[in-house]
Amino acid sequence: MKYSIFHTSHCGSTLLSCLLSKSLPTLTEPSWSHEAKSFLDLDKKVEFVKKHHQDNYLVKYPSMLTDVIPHMEGKKIFLYRNFEDHIRKMIAIKIEGDHLVQQDGVFWSQRFLWACVSQDTIFMQSDFLFNNQQDASRIACEHFGVEYVPVENINFHVKEKGYNHQDEPINLDKNDIA
Repeated sequence: MKYSIFHTSHCGSTLLSCLLSKSLPTLTEPSWSHEAKSFLDLDKKVEFVKKHHQDNYLVKYPSMLTDVIPHMEGKKIFLYRNFEDHIRKMIAIKIEGDHLVQQDGVFWSQRFLWACVSQDTIFMQSDFLFNNQQDASRIACEHFGVEYVPVENINFHVKEKGYNHQDEPINLDKNDIA
């Protein structure tokens, strides 16, 4: 069985990955997933992703790969901020360059629609995750059909700690959990 987390970006997907890492070997945006973003042909991209996603692993994909979600086998979680909060977050993090907030709104909509047409996918709102880490983790494990192994509240910023863009499964340090 394959397990996946897809998301709208900047919504807690790395946090959820860390919370589930004792229940399943969990990769967060491994290098091969970033390589897959370069495929313009969707069929080739899907084939590449399926080839690299190992059985019995949870993979948190980059938000730019959400177009593959309807084609992925296994159980999936789609994590999202509501639209207004997402736009506020994008403005707050001051995305640089030619990135426009309007474009990000379009990306959010596309990602949400792709998730809507996928099978075996549950939707989880970020606020629920942030306010109910244990319940969110338990719901994810129930959906995946795996044993829930609790991780106490994470007491650090998961991206600053380096738990994103990893080719090895997450291995939480004892100092990382409250």
